[in-house]
Amino acid sequence: MLKKDKVRLVWDSKGSNLSPAAEEITHQTIEFINPCQASNYDSIFDLWIQKPDHARAKDPNGRIFLGNNLLLMEFLINNGCRETLDLIYIDPLYLSSSAYNSTIKIKDTASDTSDSLSRPVFSDNGAEGIDKYLDDIYPRLKMMKELLSEQGSLFVHLDWHISHYVKILLDEIFSPDSLINEIVWCYGGGSGSKRHFHRKHDVILWYARSKEYIFHPQYRPYTAGTLERGLTRVKGDKYHLHQEGALMQDWWMDINKILSPTAGENLKFPTQKPEALIKRIISTASNQGSLVADFYAGSGTLASVSQEMGRRWITCDDSPIAIQTSLERLIKQGRGAFTVEQVGIDLQPSDKRSYLKLKPPSIQLFNESSVLLLLGIEDYIPHEQNLSLLKKTWGIKNLIDFWEVDLNYDGNIFHSHVQVLRDRKLYDDSISLSLKLRVDVRKTYKIAVKVYDIFGVNTLEVQEFNM
Repeated sequence: MLKKDKVRLVWDSKGSNLSPAAEEITHQTIEFINPCQASNYDSIFDLWIQKPDHARAKDPNGRIFLGNNLLLMEFLINNGCRETLDLIYIDPLYLSSSAYNSTIKIKDTASDTSDSLSRPVFSDNGAEGIDKYLDDIYPRLKMMKELLSEQGSLFVHLDWHISHYVKILLDEIFSPDSLINEIVWCYGGGSGSKRHFHRKHDVILWYARSKEYIFHPQYRPYTAGTLERGLTRVKGDKYHLHQEGALMQDWWMDINKILSPTAGENLKFPTQKPEALIKRIISTASNQGSLVADFYAGSGTLASVSQEMGRRWITCDDSPIAIQTSLERLIKQGRGAFTVEQVGIDLQPSDKRSYLKLKPPSIQLFNESSVLLLLGIEDYIPHEQNLSLLKKTWGIKNLIDFWEVDLNYDGNIFHSHVQVLRDRKLYDDSISLSLKLRVDVRKTYKIAVKVYDIFGVNTLEVQEFNM
């Protein structure tokens, strides 16, 4: 009989993908975003007053990476992040043999109806087989262990397709004794199956780096029956009900999936997890100020919850739609600055790009120290690969998801000082394409505008002019 720490999962190609192929991992910070929606500062004069420099965050609370998460983890390990993460939560592929899309509604101005546009986000290609899946996740899990602090924990969110294989890998990488809980998340919702019981639960495997892991007990409300009878009748006088409630068990039935298409939390992103679920995990296994990470970021739920709960964070995804969804979510939340960075991607500008034309800027003196600056978008044509998806009745305003302004562009990092977002989820003509700003007097202005469109493509245009 093998010792428990000698258990291994073996497949033909195991170990063939243990390290990134690149000798030197390319990295670049693309944006530094201080969330500041223009709509929050509009007055009857459509006037937005620039925040003073001291009111702007100098250091980001979080980092969003676009790129391959294996390369990112190698980059983090090589740049001072080894053993620094108190919590990693991941929601990787499930080997489900499904393609996942994000579907949005676009208003047709001619008929006053709405069209649907389905945008590919990622494919969970089970056809490639278990071997390929294990080749991908094995080195990633190993690197995650290297990134965890001595008090750190890893939560791996899966379902019935592949969780049993991944559990054996985690036993190998961490040891079976490092398994803290196998959490079963139960949820409702319809299902059309008539050949098996409805599959209505996921599995979250919780492994700790050491026995010194962070743990804050979580509680659930007592049932009405328990509150009525108490505990003393059954267990004696020394037992009493806790003010916080009953200690959580390892099966969670009190948090449902995001099922309603009109739910405020629903970002039209496939596989989006509810904030309450991530809040519970962060509350359980991290402290105020902890550094936490999600290397399969999706819609950015962990980043959003971490901003709210006072955690520093790192997220990563290789889908532009995922990155864009996260950006808009965090900007609307407006809780702190963050960066957008790239790893392992060709950072050279493409010859093929979307067409963005800005209106000629209008500038007038407001007082001795400031001016009124009127900026706007005159025309926008998406990247040629998306032109075939357009309808003639979709105007410029239908195509733009949101746009940002850098009031003093340095030609390197785009500092997003103010953002113009939609007030509602329907892609209609309600988004403003002009903005009046009050800014400091300068001899020369170099203003950059960045547009994010409905296809997940962003385009930058710069205006330089003198006072």
